[in-house]
Amino acid sequence: MKYAFVGDAEGIFLSFIQIINTFTFYGLDIGALALLTCAITQLIKRLFFKTARKKLVTFMPFIIGTALYAVYAVIRNLSFEYLLNEYVSILEHGISVGAVATLYYVLYEQFIREKDGLSETEGVIATLLEGYVPAENLTAASKAVASAIEKDVTGNGAEKAQKLLSEYSDGKISENDILLLSRLIIETLAHLTTK
Repeated sequence: MKYAFVGDAEGIFLSFIQIINTFTFYGLDIGALALLTCAITQLIKRLFFKTARKKLVTFMPFIIGTALYAVYAVIRNLSFEYLLNEYVSILEHGISVGAVATLYYVLYEQFIREKDGLSETEGVIATLLEGYVPAENLTAASKAVASAIEKDVTGNGAEKAQKLLSEYSDGKISENDILLLSRLIIETLAHLTTK
């Protein structure tokens, strides 16, 4: 007689093996290059893209990861010809470096980084405002918007958020973007409170 939990244990074991296979596919070189990619990406974002929108830097880990892997491959194989002969492999591994770097960043943002003592609502608003409001104004803007929406009894939270966003954005966001962003904040907060 076979017990049900034996099949479940076997499935869990197979899933665990698949996870291990995924990490061994990437290897230590990919993991180390991904950490370096994270560091370089964050440095470039802080130095050159402080007020840039997120969509401008979305592909940066993949570009940096591919460039780093190309340099690593040339050094490892002691041949520049390797770049020409194995460019598909270099691109594939470079994209893997970018993907792992992105995973590291998401894990850091979700589990390690403290959002400057923000409440859950303020943290959600801060995440939505990143890239639209300058970094130095992000905490103050998210707290002000959260407070205005929380104190709103008239149902005009989106309008109050619009006014605050135009103040904190230093005029670098279009009116249409401010309108859409304020509606997104209200909708997101509404879904958070209904769950």
